[in-house]
Amino acid sequence: MPKKKENKTKQVKNSKKVDSGDEQENKPQAIEWAELDKYIGKPVWDSREKEWRVLEGYKRIKNTLSITFTDIQDWQSFNDGFLYMEEVENEK
Repeated sequence: MPKKKENKTKQVKNSKKVDSGDEQENKPQAIEWAELDKYIGKPVWDSREKEWRVLEGYKRIKNTLSITFTDIQDWQSFNDGFLYMEEVENEK
């Protein structure tokens, strides 16, 4: 009687393969504008200045997002920046 061939495939682990989705999960998420009330008076990471700053207030006028910190007196346009709860080293 002939032997049956078994169709077994070996599972090969490729340890060198890097999934780009995993890298994105490790990157800190920016604070949403709707959540900023919770962070007033607390230190946040300013991605534009690359330093920790204490958030004093924020406002939105039409399409302009403005923000102020305890170390400055004026409002700054913040359309090109993000705030984080963690330090972000290499932001593109």
